[in-house]
This record gives sequence, C-alpha cells and structure tokens, in this order.
Amino acid sequence: MHPISHFQSTYLPLDTPFRWLKGNHHGHSTVSDGNDSPGENIRFYQEAGYDYLALSEHDTLLDVGPLQPNTSMCLIPAVEVTSCFGQTLLYLGADREFPRKEWTPRQIMEAVHEAGGLFIYDHPNWRPVPDYTTNKLLDTMEGLAGMEIYTGVIERLGGEAKATDRWDRQLSKGWRVFGHGTDDQHEKNDCFIAWNCVQWPQDEQVTWQGIVSACAEGRFYASTGVAIEKVGVSEDGTQATVVSDADEIRWIVKDGIIMQKVEGGSSTVSIDALTERLGDTPPMYLRAECLGSGARAAWTQPFFIE
Repeated sequence: MHPISHFQSTYLPLDTPFRWLKGNHHGHSTVSDGNDSPGENIRFYQEAGYDYLALSEHDTLLDVGPLQPNTSMCLIPAVEVTSCFGQTLLYLGADREFPRKEWTPRQIMEAVHEAGGLFIYDHPNWRPVPDYTTNKLLDTMEGLAGMEIYTGVIERLGGEAKATDRWDRQLSKGWRVFGHGTDDQHEKNDCFIAWNCVQWPQDEQVTWQGIVSACAEGRFYASTGVAIEKVGVSEDGTQATVVSDADEIRWIVKDGIIMQKVEGGSSTVSIDALTERLGDTPPMYLRAECLGSGARAAWTQPFFIE
C-alpha cells in the first residue's frame, strides 16, 4: 500500500473570505486578426459582467494603459507568440514582444519565464494541420505550468475544444500543470464560451499582476457554465471538497481515470477513501470535473497528493 498522507491544495484555506474574479485572457481584436476593435471587445466583456480581460494579439503587444481608464475591468497585458513550428502560445503579463516564427515552443516558454510572465500552451487539440501539437512536442516542455483545457473558438475551427486528455497525460508524468479555459475570440460569436474564475482575497485590491500570479499558482478554476462556490482541502489536508451548481461531480485521478461519480454539485473525498479505492496504484493527483446540462462544466485544479 502506498503511504498517502495528505492533499496539497493551490486554493485558499476553506475558511478564508474571498470572491471569484471572472475573466478571459486569450482573444483578439482588429489589432491582429479579430473582427472587433479593442474598445468593442472591452465593452462586450464588461457588459457581460467580467472582472478582467486580456487581448493577446498575435505577436503584437497591445498597450492597455490608455484603455484601462475606460473600463472597470482589470486589463492584463498579453501577447500570443508564434513559434517556428506554427503554434501560437500565450505570454500572459507580457512586457515585450518576441521574434515571430523564430523560436521553438520550449524557447518561447523559457523566455516568458525569464521575463517573469506566465506561459500557457494554447489550444493543444486544434488540428487545422496534422500534428499541430504532438505528445513528443509536449514532452519537450518540462517546466510547463499552464495549458488550455477548453478553448471556445475551436468549436467552430475544427479539432477538439476540450483538451483534458492532454492535461491528464502531462499530470500523470508528475508535471504540475494548471488547466485554463478561454474564448480565444475573433468575433462576437466566440465570446463567453469558456472562462476562468480566479480566487481573490475578499478585501484585497485587484491588480493584473496579482491575477497573473494567482493563475501561475493555480488559484482558479476553468468553466463553460458551471459555477463553483467553494473548493479546497480541510485544514489537516485529509479531505478535498468542491461545492458547485453542477448536476454531477466526477473525481479524476492519474491517467484520466474516473475514480468516483457523485450525483449533485457537492462532494468530499478523503485520503482514506482514495487509498481504499486505488490500492497499490499511486494516484499522484485528484481533480474534480463538475458537469451540468448541455456543455456546461467546470474543472478544478488538481489536488496534488503527497
């Protein structure tokens, strides 16, 4: 039997007062290949009740400073960098542009990390051309901390909008990768498909730097419509809990295996129950998928297991 002692949570302690900040940090305006201006995008998302937004133009860093006074949302500087192989990859919290189509995905990731930003591997299941993102390529990305697990625009572009299969593969290698949901909007019909909700201390002032840090630390969940009210672990680390408006909770472990299905939107899993169910199989991580009607879902970040 493997000695499992506790869950390690990226979320705030369960008794900490907080609020959720809803946002989208991958999308495009007329500055690159989007149909709507930066101002129009800002208006769309503000009217929809979003708390933050990033316009990640292709290989172009949009100066959000002049735009910030026109919105109550927190605007995050970002750029989507094109690799030498054709992948487009996110630099969140950007302070510079990188060469277009010159660097490998790994070189881009390392440059983002060196600059103090957050690198996110965008839409890994987009396949407009064969082998857009192979497992062999992903295996070169050691140190990867962020991956899109749902990208709204892919619903109309071909491929799989959901990429939890790629996420589970990297998690099962022992990598600590956090899953993001984004629109990647290019037109208004692409808006409000997938988003993140960042867990924010109740009385703390919102800054874009703080939002980027929270995403880097895994203090958020991704959603296409299900709302999570509470998520985290008990003070002693022996229980993982999620409370949501879902119809069903699925607890997922190594290799994407569904360990348990629970009817309703609230569920708690204990270390003892996990050990009893899995026996000699080391689980490495536990994450919750909260499923609602239609395509509505939400995904917690993994609870890593010590």
